[in-house]
Amino acid sequence: MRVFSVDAGDPFLETLAARLTDGTLWPDGKAPDNPFAMASATVYLPTRRAARALAEAFLDVAGKPSVLPRIEALGETDDETLDTPATVGTLEGRVALASLVRVFARRLTVDGEPDSRTLLPSSGADAVRLADDLMALMDQVETQEADWADLPGLVERADLASHWKLTTDFLSIATEAWPAHLAANGKITEGAARRLEAEAAATAVGNAAGPMIVAGSTGSIPATRRLIRAIARSPFGAVVLPAFDRNATAEDWAALEDAPDASGHPQYGLGQLLEALGCAPGDVARLTPTRATATPSRIALVNASLRPAPATGRWTADRTAIDIPAALENVAMVEAEDERTEAAAVALAMREAVERGETVALVTPHRPLARRVCHALRRWSIAVDDSAGEPLTATPAGVFARLVAAVTAGGSAAEWLALLKHPLAFAGADRPGIEGIEALLRGPRIGPGRMAAALAARGNADAQRLGTAVLSALAPLAQLGRGVTVGALAAAHAEAVIAAAGEPPNGADWQAVIDTLATLAERTELAIDSGDWPSTFEALVSGIVVRGPEDDAAVRILGPLEARLQAFDHAILGGLNEGTWPAVPETGPWMSRGMMTAFGIDLPERKIGLSAHDYMVAAGARRLTLTRARKAGGAPTIASRWWQRLTAVAGAPAAKALARGARLVHLAALADTHADRPPAPRPAPVPPLGARPTAIAVTDVARLVRDPYAFYAKRILKLRPLDPMEADPSFGERGELIHTVLAEFMRTGAYREADAEARFRALVETALAPLAYAPDAQALWGARLAYIAPHVVAAEEARIGAWTPRLIEDSAGANIDGIRLHGRIDRIDEGEDGQLEIIDYKSGRAPTAAQVASLLEPQLPLEAVLVREGAMDFSPDSPIDGLTYVAIGQGRTPVAWQRMEPKGKTTETMVEDAMAAFRALVAHYGDPATGYLSRARIPFEADSDGDYDHLARVSEWQG
Repeated sequence: MRVFSVDAGDPFLETLAARLTDGTLWPDGKAPDNPFAMASATVYLPTRRAARALAEAFLDVAGKPSVLPRIEALGETDDETLDTPATVGTLEGRVALASLVRVFARRLTVDGEPDSRTLLPSSGADAVRLADDLMALMDQVETQEADWADLPGLVERADLASHWKLTTDFLSIATEAWPAHLAANGKITEGAARRLEAEAAATAVGNAAGPMIVAGSTGSIPATRRLIRAIARSPFGAVVLPAFDRNATAEDWAALEDAPDASGHPQYGLGQLLEALGCAPGDVARLTPTRATATPSRIALVNASLRPAPATGRWTADRTAIDIPAALENVAMVEAEDERTEAAAVALAMREAVERGETVALVTPHRPLARRVCHALRRWSIAVDDSAGEPLTATPAGVFARLVAAVTAGGSAAEWLALLKHPLAFAGADRPGIEGIEALLRGPRIGPGRMAAALAARGNADAQRLGTAVLSALAPLAQLGRGVTVGALAAAHAEAVIAAAGEPPNGADWQAVIDTLATLAERTELAIDSGDWPSTFEALVSGIVVRGPEDDAAVRILGPLEARLQAFDHAILGGLNEGTWPAVPETGPWMSRGMMTAFGIDLPERKIGLSAHDYMVAAGARRLTLTRARKAGGAPTIASRWWQRLTAVAGAPAAKALARGARLVHLAALADTHADRPPAPRPAPVPPLGARPTAIAVTDVARLVRDPYAFYAKRILKLRPLDPMEADPSFGERGELIHTVLAEFMRTGAYREADAEARFRALVETALAPLAYAPDAQALWGARLAYIAPHVVAAEEARIGAWTPRLIEDSAGANIDGIRLHGRIDRIDEGEDGQLEIIDYKSGRAPTAAQVASLLEPQLPLEAVLVREGAMDFSPDSPIDGLTYVAIGQGRTPVAWQRMEPKGKTTETMVEDAMAAFRALVAHYGDPATGYLSRARIPFEADSDGDYDHLARVSEWQG
């Protein structure tokens, strides 16, 4: 039996190709003198990616075109899927199992409660997600060759609570319905296909006419383990283990066997494989490498850091035996503040590797980090080969397909706008300007299914034309109703996507969308409501990725599984936080840990051992960078156990590795640092007199006094804040509603009637009717106004006889020194002696008398000025008895009448002061040299509306 190992730190595929070429792995240790002899050899590798890379390695070793051995992929890892006509595909499995999940969920009842239902998915998406978890469990059972016949009685054997019996009853899908579905369709699962392929290969070993080598496998799958055993026993066979620790002592193996965390050790799986082969650890020979990569001290340090927990007491001896400074000589440990900084440091390390002419790869299971690094490398135009590809739902075509489904099912204004703005939408067509349509979509929420009608009602011809085009394109999907099969929905969805795109684009993502929908169109097992299709479609296609062609000239980003057996000059291991690498071991919803143990399948913790092996192999690169972020999503993180172990065993010398990492973080920060610039000055634009307004509303005078720049931006530049999408009713709208109700209540004389309160409530209901799109506001505002109704009536009844409303919600204006002062006055009452009271309603907090007297809130005094200027149907000499704010619905006082009576000032004095101040204001801004200063009189931060502060760059000049 010939068992070899390519040690950690040695290039696996390159060494394997060289040793097969020079005859080391041939039965007699010598290659035949025949250029075609290599064709008789067969090499088994774990993945297709490794098989492709080995073919390239053979060509590199030979230095010229040559005959290659037969290279087969075992397909034993999660990064590969089998795609054969006899294999049930992921999409088919998800749809069929989702249907079975729904059927079986309806059958389950709780003991003693015959009408109860458990585990019943509330939507198609829920059923698909449950089906996906169930398919993963069944694949694990199939792969590890457990027997579903052991399912009955599992709860009792595992000594679990009785409610788990519901789960085992539900799992009868796996033993009854699913096998029947497969048999009826002539299909087998991927796990069964892998097992059959491995068994066929094991049977063929006896007929071998040339070398048979199985390399790089840890033998974690029983069928693969049998194949490895058959090859190992064959006179033509050889086994090449990946990164086996040949220096481990008998004491080390004994400690591993007794350790409670043994399954998380990188050598655990290889130890089990050797035991199955009947081979002792000492019988494993090193396959002589073609070149050295990492120093032996590095490998020794990493192996020591990964000792089982009971053996960590030997770290003291390890520190003496290992040259730790030499081990960490080419190691950098990046401990970034957050994930963005981590990505920037990784990108900089990759750039430096490119400049040194090194091959470099980022190895990480953390996809957000990988995406950030891709974006960061674009600034230096460095090509990236991201082997994980891009999720289909995140590609341009995938996003377009999701938006088509969402808009057809109703869709919010944001989804409509995203679809209309998408570059694939109506490509090649005469698309109208989206800007105008965006303005139509902003504002109050529009109910589902009413968007196109709203566009037609609100918009111009362009909007109507586009709304009609969208409805026509989406009609095939929109006309479907309840209880429609996934196949019918997918076929209609494909038709709608193609119609909405106008001209079918080129690209792998577009083809992937069309192919996926075509595959789903063949499925009739699951029926859902069409409104449930957007979420169900997204659940069905989750996990499907689009990969581009490999680029040898690019830097690599690889997942840990994809990096197996690969060798690079510089390896960057990113995302080394607990929960990321290694990932949190999860059992899934179908079996507890106790059930898995009793049933005979591996616990999720077994994957930690495989991850540890991936980490150990990648850490053998000549130059190594380890990275982590102290915070993720604003929350503190915990360093990966491997990071903690490495720093613990390394001790003080780890400081130099951390310093190298800090250097990368510092340089990455400098890349985003710009030269200091003086802050923006406080703006005071000086427009020409011809551009300045010749009319000012009384409500704008306060803005002109407090923040002239805001007045300039609004009234001279005509700038308005964009309305939000799907806006809820604002406080401003509530104020307008209250003004409308009170104006109608007073104008019609309803306040004098015996049923005044009922009339007020009827007016409220009428005013609230347009708010049907916001039922929460409708209910809350309606309740509040109903509550204040008797208080409004009581206040008005108390004034009957003494005061008579003479003006209700009317506009007025007068020319003062060449400027027209105008406004809409809420109300003016006339007393018995002809005196006037000017009244303004406030749904928010009313100004104080001091603010009115200081003319920071000059609205009421300026309305009195309009009376004095004869702008209304009153004598300019009419005595003005009072200026009053009526606060409606504020605090515990439903209706508060507040006369502005500042100390030391009469009403007439305030009116005269307002007139003088307004004339002075007109004169001030009539000077062509006067600018509109930002925030001239803002006594409190809360007093500024802030809509234009960003234009004035307030935070710069105030800082």
